[in-house]
Amino acid sequence: MTSTTALHASRLWPPVRRGAGEATDPTLDLLYHLGLISRTDATGVHTLLPLGLRVHDRMSAIARHAFEERGGLAFAAPTLQSRRLWEETGRWQAYQREGALLTVRSSGGEEMCLAPTSEEIAAATVREHLRSFRDLPVRLFLSTSKFRDELSPRGGLMRGREFTMADAYTFDVSADGMRESVAFLNDACTAALTGMGLSGVFQAPADGGAISAGPSTEHLVLSDAGQSTIVACDRCGNRGDGDVTPARPAPSSVGPVVNVIAFVLTHPDGHIQPAAVAVRSDLKVSARKVAAATGAWRVALLEPQGLPGVLGKPAGTLTPWDAADSPDTLLLFDTSVADLDEFAISDGGEGLRSGVTWHGDQHLRALKPRGRDLAAASDGSWCTLCPGTHRAVRAVEVAHVFELGTQYSQPMKLGFTDPTGRQAVPWMACSGIGITRCMQTAADLHRDHYGLRWKPGTGPADVHLAVLRADQPEMRERTDRLVEDLTARGVRVFVDDRPLPAGEKLRYARLLGLPHAAVLSPDRPAEEIEVISRWTGRTTITQSSHIPQAATSG
Repeated sequence: MTSTTALHASRLWPPVRRGAGEATDPTLDLLYHLGLISRTDATGVHTLLPLGLRVHDRMSAIARHAFEERGGLAFAAPTLQSRRLWEETGRWQAYQREGALLTVRSSGGEEMCLAPTSEEIAAATVREHLRSFRDLPVRLFLSTSKFRDELSPRGGLMRGREFTMADAYTFDVSADGMRESVAFLNDACTAALTGMGLSGVFQAPADGGAISAGPSTEHLVLSDAGQSTIVACDRCGNRGDGDVTPARPAPSSVGPVVNVIAFVLTHPDGHIQPAAVAVRSDLKVSARKVAAATGAWRVALLEPQGLPGVLGKPAGTLTPWDAADSPDTLLLFDTSVADLDEFAISDGGEGLRSGVTWHGDQHLRALKPRGRDLAAASDGSWCTLCPGTHRAVRAVEVAHVFELGTQYSQPMKLGFTDPTGRQAVPWMACSGIGITRCMQTAADLHRDHYGLRWKPGTGPADVHLAVLRADQPEMRERTDRLVEDLTARGVRVFVDDRPLPAGEKLRYARLLGLPHAAVLSPDRPAEEIEVISRWTGRTTITQSSHIPQAATSG
């Protein structure tokens, strides 16, 4: 619940310091200096101070409204979850191998985790009540703290060990229903992010990573402070995650070397198959593109110790011919190598064999490669939509939508009776919006040479009321009446009632960046007030009764 109670600078904690923060400070430092957030002794864990909590709660409410307005239902799920639940999907072991799971043990010996995501608990909640296809679709929303043991937490609220996520989980009768829910999730995320004042957000296909084996969509905003790197065409503007963005490799500046990268494919029917991808040595193979090309449910690198048993040779010595001679291995060729006239390959760990062709020579039989786009797009690769070139740019991932299929509902045995009377499992999708990340992103996107700037409805308050001569009883009475009136009309007010000169109060108002500053002065009639727009700098002299209208214009 968001608070509508007025904040007073004279009572605020931590106290407003004279001269605290400079407009030239980096955004994160400005959030610290202005008292929105505070560091703790734990790396990657922050305290939301009263001003910062107001922003957090308003953004959370905006996200919840966006989903509920479209038919989603909010619920509250526990973050402390049983190991048994996570073992149903196999993710307890997977997340522990990654070192990402924060675990605890109860006094009775039960192992639990502070969950980094909520697929399991959402599925378990629906499982308790799901009986028939008539119970579907289900679309649930929650906003809660998440925990991830990041190896290198950085960037303040951008990548921490504890953070707030606004998640949604959907359950449908069929794959077509799931795709309708994906459209619902993308639409709701767009509305939420727009409501939070995040301008310039765009959608791009992405790699769902460990959460999703299917396609996913990132909601991104370009920013030098971004923790992610994406590729963007310098001509047509097409952009997205390099692991899924189609690309043509630029010619190599040196003699090409053909490497082989080995994977393990898990198909939807559970069949396991080794695969080998021939790719130019200066490029990275995209597991997501391999999955799309093969229809595999999951694609994982073949561990080096397993290579001799599958392909007969250790890592670093594999050639396409080794893979071709392995009857159980699927051999794929990236477009970077399929049309090469001549290239080099590894020669048993003792160097490179040059002058190799696909036509069959140097005691190698002929191969007929069919090139596929399997390499990740990267800085310098060529766009497939125009003659442009990809450039690596920094971006912030503020939301992500995933197609989950049945990868959670199947192992967790979510069952329902379909229209024919047979048992089936629901198709799932989910989305996540990083609320705490959005707070810092919004602050960074909109700041100017005076300080922060909050879009209407997102900052700690709507109006920064600078009261001049606040020590005078008459001005205190005028302030109380005005604050009571504004609050009754739904305007959130920050009252600067400190005994300071007007210039210092206005500097602080610009630095904190609420959408409007209102100056209450003893030199003006009681009903007259000066309103200054933080976004346009325009000053309006208006009646105090008109401040709600003034605060939503200009």
